[in-house]
Amino acid sequence: MKRTSTPRRHRTAIAAALACAAALGTVATATGAQAAAPQHTANASTPYVINHYGEENADKGKAERKPENLVLSEFTSAGDLHWKQWDNKKAVATGDVTGMWCLETCLDKPLKATITLSDPKTVHGKKVYSSFTVQLAGGNGAYDSEDLKGKHALATS
Repeated sequence: MKRTSTPRRHRTAIAAALACAAALGTVATATGAQAAAPQHTANASTPYVINHYGEENADKGKAERKPENLVLSEFTSAGDLHWKQWDNKKAVATGDVTGMWCLETCLDKPLKATITLSDPKTVHGKKVYSSFTVQLAGGNGAYDSEDLKGKHALATS
């Protein structure tokens, strides 16, 4: 059996220690960057949206912030939502929209849209958005639906 010389063992130990230090430095840098980044946490005055998405929420709705899926009306739903803004005045997301008005064409291939929630008001002691607008990417085209024209009421309870 070949015996490793002392200098080689020292070099191996030093290399291992340097690798550990580099790994710890990477973790510390990433953790520090996260801590330094501004945190956008909701406070008590930031509105919710009453969401009737999902069987468990269909009847009573659920107060949520930044949901991935959202029932806008009895005719229109949005999914794969990516929220760009959520503050005291409005919430804006991009995502996919489907509705009773496009079942023939958009059930399997939802339409890209920007959804804006607005007009917060207090209902049962909770601040909630009370209106929505939908802007389809590329315009409404052949879709003639009330939900695609102007501002509409959102469920608030």
